[in-house]
Amino acid sequence: EPGIRSHRKRRREAQALAAMAERAGSYASKPRLPIIRAGAAILAIVAALSFAQRIRAVTHRYDDVDFAIFYGWWTDYSSGGDPWVVQSKKIDLRPGLSRPHYCNYPPFFVEVFSPLARLDQKTAFWIWEAAQMLCLVGAVLMLARANAPPLGAAPTIILLSLVILSRQFAGALVAAQVTPMLLALLSASWFCARRERPAAAGLWLALAALLKLYPAGAAGYFLFGRRWRALAWTIGFFAAGVLLTNPFRWIELATLELPVSYHIVARAELTVLAFVRKCVAHLAGTTTAAAPLLAVLVFAAIIDLALLAIAAAATITGRERADLDGLIFGLWVALALLMSPLAWIPETLLLLPAYLFGMLAAWDGFQPREAARQIALIAGAAMLAACIATALIKAVPHPGFPVLLAAYLGAALIFRARMRSDLPR
Repeated sequence: EPGIRSHRKRRREAQALAAMAERAGSYASKPRLPIIRAGAAILAIVAALSFAQRIRAVTHRYDDVDFAIFYGWWTDYSSGGDPWVVQSKKIDLRPGLSRPHYCNYPPFFVEVFSPLARLDQKTAFWIWEAAQMLCLVGAVLMLARANAPPLGAAPTIILLSLVILSRQFAGALVAAQVTPMLLALLSASWFCARRERPAAAGLWLALAALLKLYPAGAAGYFLFGRRWRALAWTIGFFAAGVLLTNPFRWIELATLELPVSYHIVARAELTVLAFVRKCVAHLAGTTTAAAPLLAVLVFAAIIDLALLAIAAAATITGRERADLDGLIFGLWVALALLMSPLAWIPETLLLLPAYLFGMLAAWDGFQPREAARQIALIAGAAMLAACIATALIKAVPHPGFPVLLAAYLGAALIFRARMRSDLPR
């Protein structure tokens, strides 16, 4: 009897303490939620005002790069021309519109969007811009919903607002880049892969690769993650896209246009190829245009393989980690951008998955009592925070390749720290 009474007493005390702790937790959490919602609302208003200003600033960009170039390709193709034949100078298509002397975009991109050439240039521009804006919103929503666990409404609004305020989005808007659409397609591919829909996942990734080639590098997420069906669908849809848009055009792109693009790389200074070419030219004492081609390709291949090994190892070791799957996906998207032969600053908008899932993984894995043991996690989060600062703060210069590389290595460092910290001790 005394033992039973003492047991019941201890149980009542434990229940009382649990109720007190629950009440204390609710009291602590109640003020926090309105603060987050208020912060999201304020940030959304700031983003909306910034967006309105940027829309007014791009009203004249329909007749400037890059949309004027796109519209020239579409018009030339619609009238029976061949944009992939390199010309010594621009060709006048009609008064006020000329076709550039080269086209370094895939035939799929030109053919799919060529119906826009039937509209006047200004109308086509606003349709194009509206599509990019909708794609950006869709990409953020898919990334937020596919996270484990899904992000709430307030964090999603904060994320979307920060993206709208970023200089990458501003650059994509001003230059009418296709980057938001690529981000949406890549996000849709990962969203479907998370829900075990391999055909849809392969379709979206193939479409992204058909539009600008280098997103095909993200297929390593399927390859090393042993998602064989999604990989097979990706290859199949990509091959179908090539066949439907005339394989001869793709041969022209590879043989005529890619050599032209190699000369443009010197002005991009964002990818591994551009960085290596500049370094080789400096070591050889020549101009960037005269850098030895073989040395550039060899050193670029070595660096690409080293970076590829990092993403492959992360995918293999984290195959069963649903909470880190988004971070692995972000690594592959960042790697595809690094390995691209040609990319510009607005295209670093594709680093959004690495930024988002990297910071979430760092936040979830950080333990204040063991901060000394989490140096790698803190260092990776600091690297990502510095990269995010270059995207949001105009006064901070964007050094190009170093930011892209730091974002990739920072995300990889966070992944490694999370995997090691979760091992049994």
